[in-house]
Amino acid sequence: MKTHTISLLCAVSLLAACAAPATITTSNAQQDACNAAELKGQFGEAELACVQALRSAEQAGASADILSQRQYNLGRIKRLQGKNAEAEQLYRQALATEEAAQPRSDARVGRRMVELASALAAQGKWQEGTGYLERVLPLLPKLSSASRTYSAEVLRQYARQLQGGPQAALGARFDAVAASLQ
Repeated sequence: MKTHTISLLCAVSLLAACAAPATITTSNAQQDACNAAELKGQFGEAELACVQALRSAEQAGASADILSQRQYNLGRIKRLQGKNAEAEQLYRQALATEEAAQPRSDARVGRRMVELASALAAQGKWQEGTGYLERVLPLLPKLSSASRTYSAEVLRQYARQLQGGPQAALGARFDAVAASLQ
């Protein structure tokens, strides 16, 4: 029954977007549908709703912070589905949008860098991801508790990858920072 409700909500949101001009209210409803589907583990439906939420926000001329959040949310859904190359591109967009936003949120910039590093790691692009993690280190105290916990996991993943190689010292630094976040 709940599956049908979420499916129906997604379908109604998508049809509404086709029938009427995009508004922020429409985008918000579509984002709510994305969140509901994600909570139920229905990532295909979540992806569809998040795509529509982003498109509606773009069409409505949403502010940079809303666009960044929609890009980030869709990237997160793509990462959860294992679509890491697509997630990488969305995280890059979200990071660029957030960095250009006025006022800029260091917490959101930091979270996007950590997610981007995670998507890069999943594709074996460790060296590129290392650069983002180095940049995020001074921003980590500004992240929420949950985001710091996730960041510690990503830092540990990179620390394991770097140990014993030419960047072992950086790996040790990542490991020490991860331990301090607990």
